[in-house]
Amino acid sequence: MTTTMKSFDTKVSPGDRRYLVIGATGLLGRHVVRELAGRQWPVRAMRQWDAPEEGLDFPEVDIVVGDIFDPNSLAQAVAGVNAVIYCAAPKPGPERRDILRKSVEAVRRVLAACREYDVEQMVLTSSASTIGRGAPGTRLNENHFYLPGSSDDPFTEAKYAVELECYRYVADGFWVVMLNPSLLVGPGVDLTAYARLDVDDAQPLNVIDVREAARIHAEALSKGRSGARYLLGGENTTAEQLFDGWPRRGRNDERPREAYLVESGQWLDCSLAREELGLRISTDGR
Repeated sequence: MTTTMKSFDTKVSPGDRRYLVIGATGLLGRHVVRELAGRQWPVRAMRQWDAPEEGLDFPEVDIVVGDIFDPNSLAQAVAGVNAVIYCAAPKPGPERRDILRKSVEAVRRVLAACREYDVEQMVLTSSASTIGRGAPGTRLNENHFYLPGSSDDPFTEAKYAVELECYRYVADGFWVVMLNPSLLVGPGVDLTAYARLDVDDAQPLNVIDVREAARIHAEALSKGRSGARYLLGGENTTAEQLFDGWPRRGRNDERPREAYLVESGQWLDCSLAREELGLRISTDGR
């Protein structure tokens, strides 16, 4: 990669910029759109043809229909925006390799479009699953590095590969921040599939309210450091506490996307996001 990306003026008011949310109809994407619209920032929300517009009906939101893998619709979505918030993730497929291939190809297409259309910033939604595992009782932070191949979870491997693609563009001068949320809780979140995973009641877990995760996506645009990863977490808890009231028995017809976060159970230290992005952390004292 030889083309140097264009830098952006940090003195420009966020309200004078235009934002594209890719993956706007997903659980987190909807809340990101709501957060930006609530700030009265000009927002463009990209949805696929078969995705409903529900939850995106704000005056500040320009809804575009398209697909990352369709060059024309991706170009139309990216053209004219200053920043992209990338919340997209592939749907589960019949083969593990499909998830990795589609994830990497998708982010490559978006990054290339950002360069072609002079987009200045990208905030990427990754996952806390790409943080390396530690000894029981360890509070993980961004300095715990994931070992590729150490998980048999395809989504974890895909998220890690996507982060590596972003680093390639960071090295070329493009502004990218990666956010790594823990297990999302809050409005619209169904934990049934996670509650039915085979984990001990004492399994250490970390959760973050989806609304707080969305708020930090907006804050990262002005406060984040390009090339940095930020763990986004809230309460350190246990499986017994988190899944109280959720059905713990029954069949999971489909493995939930963030199953690895529950199965590998860790507590998190999110000091970096608290200090640099203003993350609000609730804690039970652990």
